[in-house]
Amino acid sequence: MAQSIKQIKNRIRSVENTKKVTGAMQMISVAKLNRVQGQLFVLRPYALRLENLMYNLAASNEDNLSAHFKKRSAQAPIALCLITSDSGLCGMYNQNVLRVAQEFLKKNNPERVKLILIGQKGLNYFRTSRIEILNSYMGLNAKFKQDFCDKLILDLTSLFLSAQVGSVYLVYTYFENSLVQKATIEQLLPIQPRTVAPIEYIAEPDFKSILADLVPRYLKVKMQLILLEAFTSEHAARTVSMKTATDNAKDLLEGLVLFRNKVRQARITQDILEISSSVEALKG
Repeated sequence: MAQSIKQIKNRIRSVENTKKVTGAMQMISVAKLNRVQGQLFVLRPYALRLENLMYNLAASNEDNLSAHFKKRSAQAPIALCLITSDSGLCGMYNQNVLRVAQEFLKKNNPERVKLILIGQKGLNYFRTSRIEILNSYMGLNAKFKQDFCDKLILDLTSLFLSAQVGSVYLVYTYFENSLVQKATIEQLLPIQPRTVAPIEYIAEPDFKSILADLVPRYLKVKMQLILLEAFTSEHAARTVSMKTATDNAKDLLEGLVLFRNKVRQARITQDILEISSSVEALKG
């Protein structure tokens, strides 16, 4: 019985330490979430207005569209860019992204697909597959860096404009709120014109020059928005995961304390019974 109490105390101490760790990680994730979420919410309205302007100009000036809008052969290679995390402890965040990617691969010939992987988890998953990995980026740890964003969109755009691939798709997680994040896939290139109400613009110097400057700017902002969506979702998923772990540790700790008290009470009762039995034996 004494050994059992000692084992229970060791388990209680272990759970308490785990609870402290998960609680600290939860607070860190909350701080990171608030910072990245602020950047995301500031960028969203600007990105939406820029996107609408670009599509309105493209719809009104189809003769001046840049090579970013040019459709390629249906059999051309496809670049698939996945955004996953570098570390774990973020619930189903990575599994959802990989599931969407696998669904895309089932619909398209995997031999045509070339991967660009952001995050260690995506690289670990596809490292042993037969799908060609064009490039991989590690060590971001869900921290947005403008120079990386600019390099990434430049690499993706170069693949498309040089005809190495016929289209570019992005698999990332869209941030709806702190509890809901949705893994999604989106075509980045070629840009697909939308049917919008025509708007008459006055252009200076001309529409072709404006679109030539606007489209690369739109793509940079789009990539920045997607990275912030993914990183915000990762921090939110990790915050929820750590909160759940902390709550589970708290419940387990309460159960262990109750069990320890029951064992201790049983030991005391057993000692009393032995004393009473000894007294009765001496009387007899």
